Amino acid sequence: MISWLREFEAWDKENHEFYDELQEHDSVLFDRFLPVYSVLDTLSKQTRLGELDANDDDIDKIVSVGLEFLNEQFDTCKLYLETKFSGDFHQFLEYDRVVNSMLFIDDLKYELEEKHAKYNREVLENLQDELEEYMTSKKEINPELSLYVDDKVNQIIGNRNFKMVGIVDIFVEIAETLGLELFVEDDILIGKDI
Repeated sequence: MISWLREFEAWDKENHEFYDELQEHDSVLFDRFLPVYSVLDTLSKQTRLGELDANDDDIDKIVSVGLEFLNEQFDTCKLYLETKFSGDFHQFLEYDRVVNSMLFIDDLKYELEEKHAKYNREVLENLQDELEEYMTSKKEINPELSLYVDDKVNQIIGNRNFKMVGIVDIFVEIAETLGLELFVEDDILIGKDI
């Protein structure tokens, strides 16, 4: 077995229960991690079945980036769970939208710095502080939090034409290439069933 496959299996063994809990509670964090996890899990299974070349450089890069992303993001979630919510998973879930926003802001900051883009660092840091304060003080979450964060992101990047393609976006595209259906909508019947 090759090293990336062992690394993913070890990571999955350590984190799968947390991942399953996010799914069972319909957390927005599950939706965030789903594309990356699904791609890595599929590549792992296909490699074990001999359907993929385990030494392919592209697969190695995909797994390396995906595993680093999941590891950092899960560690951040677990840190918040312990430090902000004293290990109370249900209370943590009440603030999953805030945590998701914090993770998104981290992704945005990484992208901006990677591209050496100019941005309003003060607005970004203030937004991070505001989001952190939600968790620290257990403030009631504004129902318009996502719109508020979007507005602040526009202030952070200014009016320039900045297109962020984050890790999650890249893995959604990889999942589509692999033929994975990530988000399946339930059919809703309105009226009588005929």
